[in-house]
Amino acid sequence: MTDDQTAIVGPRVFNEEAGSPRLALARELALGFAYWLVFLIILQPGNVFQAAKADIPLHFSQELLRIGGASLLGAAITPLLLRLTRRFPVEGSRRWRHALIHALSIFCLSLALIFIAQILAGWLLTDRDPRLQAPLDRQIVANAPLLILCMAAFVAAAHAVIFWRRAEQESLSLAGARNQALQARNAAAPRSYLTTVPVKTRGRTLLLPVAEIDWVETQGNYLALHVGPASHLIRETLASFESSLDPDRFVRIHRTALVAIDRVQEISALSNGDASVRLVDGTRLRLSRKYRAGAAALLTSSTNR
Repeated sequence: MTDDQTAIVGPRVFNEEAGSPRLALARELALGFAYWLVFLIILQPGNVFQAAKADIPLHFSQELLRIGGASLLGAAITPLLLRLTRRFPVEGSRRWRHALIHALSIFCLSLALIFIAQILAGWLLTDRDPRLQAPLDRQIVANAPLLILCMAAFVAAAHAVIFWRRAEQESLSLAGARNQALQARNAAAPRSYLTTVPVKTRGRTLLLPVAEIDWVETQGNYLALHVGPASHLIRETLASFESSLDPDRFVRIHRTALVAIDRVQEISALSNGDASVRLVDGTRLRLSRKYRAGAAALLTSSTNR
């Protein structure tokens, strides 16, 4: 696929999968908010312990505002992290270069988050929470490792999802290619039909040529293979036996009978919708209206030869 084709197909696929760019962005922001919210809630017991150790009272509304604001900041950088993941996958010959890009990006983003959070906290919460009055360098030392760990875990999870989806698509594509190859091979391979039938007569087993069979009928659990005035019994179902015969030479005319097309001499309609089939040896068979539509063309072509 060329670059021009990719440019055309890409937006269409994106819209089909995500609905629209705005909807995709909303999903990414929601995912980021949920991820950072869970991360901060996990850290909350440690924050409560540190506040109690420093004899700093914590207020529910204040903590809710702090966690919510931090989650919104994390959500804001989530689309950027996802785009970095798609643009610089850690695989192939450039995996180390892309890994370095991710490391530098995560480090810079952690510093930016701490700086922005310090400004917002100083504007909203510093007067009520002495912990936030610490200098910026101490905030970096205290919070940067956790932020880097959190973003690295998110990027790693995003890579894992991308790899899993790609592997799933490749597996489906491979299965589809195998099925197509199998179908093509089966279509190209000529179908082999039954040419002889083993029949028992007088204690012996003979190979009866299929070309000598005039017609076949069911007799209980057996099939009667009619060859001129003689008949031979074999234990098989009519459906199974029919599937092994060349459909250009034999056709079903009744639920209990099929006939060799080249043995048909005449077809005459009956008043009830059925038809009467006369073979070259004078045998008359019933052509049921259930099979008449499918058999008429082949039988007619035989009688016209």
